[in-house]
Order: sequence, then structure tokens, then C-alpha cells
Amino acid sequence: MAFDGDPFGGLLVILVYVAIAAFVVIRAFGWNYVRGLMASGWTMTQGRVEFGSIELRRARYITYYVARIDYSYTVNNEYHSGFFEKTYTGGSAAERFVESMKGQMVFVRSHPNRPEKSVLLKQDQPGGWPA
Repeated sequence: MAFDGDPFGGLLVILVYVAIAAFVVIRAFGWNYVRGLMASGWTMTQGRVEFGSIELRRARYITYYVARIDYSYTVNNEYHSGFFEKTYTGGSAAERFVESMKGQMVFVRSHPNRPEKSVLLKQDQPGGWPA
């Protein structure tokens, strides 16, 4: 091995793996938070969840599930659609989320100048997200 005799070589490899895992976690779990901050001042309208799906994803040694719901809404009598993804560590929790959201009315935030851009925020939904 390239790190034989170097006591810090093994530590460096571990630190690289930890950094990669941290990046994956932030990417998977933190993106919705960032989008929520950017969209907090956008126009709110009512929409409806049309579809839902679950996808298994793997990144190195980490396995997680992404629950996706697709929704529709209208702004100025124009139809638009968007999607929301929520990350779970277990498949049954992701399935419960998708099943509980299908057909539900939701509050959608859309960009004031570009209504085709939208986001769903947990704090806008009555009672938050289902478990």
C-alpha cells in the first residue's frame, strides 16, 4: 500500500471518505432548505399533487431514498407544474410520504417574474409534511 510506514496516510484516506460522505449528505438533505430561503418572498398560490414516485440512490457506502411528488398550479390563468424531492434513509418512510401526498392540495410558491419556477415549502403546508 502507498501509505505503509506513514502513520498519517490512513488518517488521510479516512478524512477523504468522511468529506465525501458529508458532501453527499449536504447535497441530499440540504438543498430543499437552501431553495426555501431563496423562495420565501415569492408569490403563493394553491396547487395539487398529481403524481409521486420513490427512487433508491447509492453514493459510495450510503444508500438513501428520494421521494418525489409532481404538482400542478396556475398563475394568471396559465398552467404550470413542478416537483418536490424529499430524502429519506428508509424506503417505507418515503413510501408513506408519497402515498399521503398524492391528490392533496398544496401551497406553491412561484417566482413573481417567472411563474414557471416554483417550490413547495414545509412551513406553507397546513400541518407541515406528513411523517
